[in-house]
Formats: sequence, C-alpha cells, structure tokens
Amino acid sequence: MGQTMLEDPEVEFDSLVDEEQIEDITVIGAGPAGLFTVFSAGIQEAKCRVIDSMPQVGGQLTALYPEKIIYDVPGFPTVTAKDLVDRLHEQAMQFSPKIHLNETVVNVERLKHRVLQVTTSAGNLYYSRSVIIAAGIGAFSPRVPDEEVFATYGEEQGVYTAVRDKSRFKGRDVVILGGGDSAVDWVLGLAEEANSLAVVHRRNEFRAQGHSVAKMKELAAAGTVRVITPYNYKSIHTDASGHVCAVTVEDKSGEALELKCDRLLCLLGFKNDLGPIVEWDLRFEESSIKVDPDMQTNIPGVFAVGDIAAYPQKIKLILTGFADASIAVQNAIPYIRPGKKASHVFTSVRGLPSGGK
Repeated sequence: MGQTMLEDPEVEFDSLVDEEQIEDITVIGAGPAGLFTVFSAGIQEAKCRVIDSMPQVGGQLTALYPEKIIYDVPGFPTVTAKDLVDRLHEQAMQFSPKIHLNETVVNVERLKHRVLQVTTSAGNLYYSRSVIIAAGIGAFSPRVPDEEVFATYGEEQGVYTAVRDKSRFKGRDVVILGGGDSAVDWVLGLAEEANSLAVVHRRNEFRAQGHSVAKMKELAAAGTVRVITPYNYKSIHTDASGHVCAVTVEDKSGEALELKCDRLLCLLGFKNDLGPIVEWDLRFEESSIKVDPDMQTNIPGVFAVGDIAAYPQKIKLILTGFADASIAVQNAIPYIRPGKKASHVFTSVRGLPSGGK
C-alpha cells in the first residue's frame, strides 16, 4: 500500500468527487456472506457497493460446486449451492447495490473526512465510508495431481475439477480422485447417474463426514462403486481425438491399475491466495483476519465477515457468515453516521425499508 491505513491520513479527499459517488459500505467479495452483507446494509438503509474478482456472484458455491446439495442452511432442508446463491442474489438486489465483477481490490486507503478510497485491478477508484471484507478464502484454484500435464486438459477432454452440470456425468464411466468431503459427496451424488464409478484415494482412511463414508462403503459392498485405496494417480490416457479414455493409478509397491473412464473428476481440494489483502495493515491469524466482537478489524471502518474473519470459537459455516454480516453492518452504522446508532430491525414488524422491493 502507498500509505498505511493506521497512520493519520495526510491525503486530502478529492473535492471533485461528488458526494453521490461515496457509498456507505463497500463489500469486498460476492459470496454468500458478501451477498447477505449487502442485504443487511439495505435493512439499515445504507448505500452499498460490492466488488468481486470473479465473473459471477456466489464465490466458491458458484465456482466449485453449484450442483452440490447443502443441508445446513436454516429454512432449507436441502438446497443446491446454485439455488442458494440465486436466492441470496435476489434478496440483495432488492436494494439495488452497485455490483462490480471481474475486479480485484488491490488497495484501500484512508483519506480525510472519514472516507476510504478503494482501488481495483481495473484501475477504478471507488469511495466509501466503510469497508466490509467478505473475501472467503481469497482467490482459489483447484489442486491437480500434475500441474504441467493437467494444464493441457479441460472439460472438453473430459477432465473436470468441479461438478457444474451433473448431466455431463450421466451414463459415463467416471473416476474420481480425492478423499475429502467433496470427493465422497460426489461419489454419493453420481452413483446413480454414472455408468460406472470408481474413487481413488492415496490413503485407506477418507477425510470426510463419517456418515457419508459409511454410505459410500455400502455402495461399494453392493458393487455400485469401486473404492480403490491406497492408490495414487500415475498417468492419463486419451483416445485419437484427445479425449480421456483411461487413467492409470498405482500403490506404493508400484502395482498399477488401469481404469476405464471418459470423465475424470479431480477433487483434491484447492489452493487459496488472499492476494493484495495480505499487504494491508490488518492483523492476521494464519490466513484469516482477526476481528473484534463487533467484527471490526484493527483498522477503523474496516470490518471482516465470513470465512476470512477470525475470532475465538469461530465455526466456518455459511450460516455463521450470515450472522457475521448482520453484526458487522450493525456496528458499521455508527462509523458511517457519527453519533447515530444502528436500530435493531425486526423485518417481520417493520417490513423492508423504502429502498427494498
């Protein structure tokens, strides 16, 4: 950063910038926590802007597992990640926030008159009275067993790192690489869709929910899926058109198995990168930002919510991010409007503010 946000600001606010250009709250990140932050801001009649580096809203839910079923969102016995994002987006848009996609926030600078200047990778300058960081785990990219080899393969060749359209696996010979929750969840999710299904993991033990592993073992016992452990990926095979047709895996002794597949699904987790945020003057705890009980960081006017926020006994769930968002907005109001407290709003009594639909 050109100037630390903790210092007394020396930068004069540009008088050429119209007051109308200053939002009350700028939200960094348009995942579930970010979208609910926008809605919470609307409830408090605060003008809001949201910025995200991805081309669409939804964060991990949209990018990595839009068809995955989520069971622990209150009010939804089951809901797909895509449907949840659609509902959150619809809820947030009631207040007509300004949304900027394909832009990464690279700098936040304190100006005089309690104004924050937000600079993005597109070279745009946005002005705000507060900032709420809802960046999740930051930018992320899927892990693959061989970066150089897998750089040449994509979905057109039958190699996937996420299930964005379940129908693409229907009637196919599918091999899943991985041993975590996503891998086991998609073993269960595709067992009835695939022509054949095998899951390959480098250990005998799976790092997934116990009940899910038990269901997977039941399917294996019934002959519906093959569970191949402890084996590692060795090589990929393609047909004359360049489409995947098989994958070879091997155990520690070097014993190899060739598995027929026309859909290879790599679910080995992902690498995350917080990007420019780590250069700011924020207090970090590992890869998360430390916040006070009011969700404020060590920088006045800058808050953090969702997976990126760290506080004692934090549980990283979507519903926790929703609560973080409400608390952050509630406590941002006195900063935005000095001398004014946020009113505790029961929408069941008051309904939506006039800005909502």
